[in-house]
Amino acid sequence: MKLSKNFWFLLTILVFLSLSAGAAEKISVWLTGHINEEMSIIKEITETAFTAKTGIEVEYTNLSWADFENRFLMAAASGDAPDVGGAGALFLPELGLRGAMIDLSLMPGFDEISKRSYPGFYRSLQYKGMTFGIPYTATVSTAFQRDDILNDLGVKSINTWDELRQVLPKLQAKNSNFSLQWFLTDTLYADVNMLMWQRGADDYNADLTKSGYDTPEGITAFRDYVELYTKHKIPKEIPVLQAFMNGDLAMAIQYPNFFQNLVVSAPQLTGKWSMVQVPGYNVGGKLNRTSTGGGSAVGIFDSSKKKTQAWEFIKWLTEEKTQLEISNRVMNQIKGTMYLPSIRGAVTKIPIDPKSAQVYETALNTATSSIYGLVAPRHRRRYLQMAAQKAILNGENPEKAIRDAAEEHNSEIKKKQVEYDRFIKKLLDKKK
Repeated sequence: MKLSKNFWFLLTILVFLSLSAGAAEKISVWLTGHINEEMSIIKEITETAFTAKTGIEVEYTNLSWADFENRFLMAAASGDAPDVGGAGALFLPELGLRGAMIDLSLMPGFDEISKRSYPGFYRSLQYKGMTFGIPYTATVSTAFQRDDILNDLGVKSINTWDELRQVLPKLQAKNSNFSLQWFLTDTLYADVNMLMWQRGADDYNADLTKSGYDTPEGITAFRDYVELYTKHKIPKEIPVLQAFMNGDLAMAIQYPNFFQNLVVSAPQLTGKWSMVQVPGYNVGGKLNRTSTGGGSAVGIFDSSKKKTQAWEFIKWLTEEKTQLEISNRVMNQIKGTMYLPSIRGAVTKIPIDPKSAQVYETALNTATSSIYGLVAPRHRRRYLQMAAQKAILNGENPEKAIRDAAEEHNSEIKKKQVEYDRFIKKLLDKKK
């Protein structure tokens, strides 16, 4: 049977189209800590808004917080890493300084892209002018207060830690109290850091060569933190949502999901609570209410053969339009979920009341994240947790406990300076 020329022509076209479709560009992206419903939404938006426009397909893998560090480290060591990695911010420089992730400040248009997010977030992502990630989610600590309980005591607001300490005996006499966010868990560093930043202290000195725990401001902040538990009797552990609902807590510092939990779980409290900035210190005549802020970030692995496409993806993911579409869809489709965009000002456009949105925007603009130093975050957190537990549970002098933590920190800093020296020199040479 003789086939017509038209047949062969059509067959050639079909083969060409098939090969073209098969050759579509694809990048692999590993993100961390998203629930399945969030990932489904992110995938859908990526297909319709990014892939349709650029022709770049995205293959997502969602890692858990429990094992993401090991997965990334193993991938980097084997050379079988994704093109883009998304994780907690402090972890990306740890990979970057070892050469596993690229310095994004060398990518075209970086200055414009980096300005999209809150400046305090980059403290966790940078080292000596190198930047290893761009924030794509946001979170921040704010205070939630039972207005009805405070008003019964003649208290309209609590703006400073001094005011809180004055109110606490009255609250406790009414079987109510205040809670910090992380109690005595391994995340308590965020509570301690908050008080340190407000006092003018930090985890490191200015050039990151020594611990900042044992500065006068650091010692004072740590003592204030400890005495909230030992002297002023705030709870070491309490089910926060339930306690806030039944009045056992009149004020609590929490992350954004607490807001949605209250809206969904406690309609009976409508009009009886509000969200405000965390208490602060008056320093130099100015009230400092800095709180803990940050979020997950995305960076590009050095082993990627598609760095240009990966950078296009990061630029798209951190556009305001993309951020708002993800936030709005997540919050509208997943009941009780809060998803703050990482773009400055965008939080005022998500589906919450304007007053609360402005509280978040103010908090995000004044918030800061843990500064990246060479000591792995898990070690630094352990120093503060051990110091807090010794002082709060064992009655050790707070100054001695934090000075011991600083000594351990300094010892580890010296070791890491030697370990990372050749990596840092090599990376800095690239910036020249």
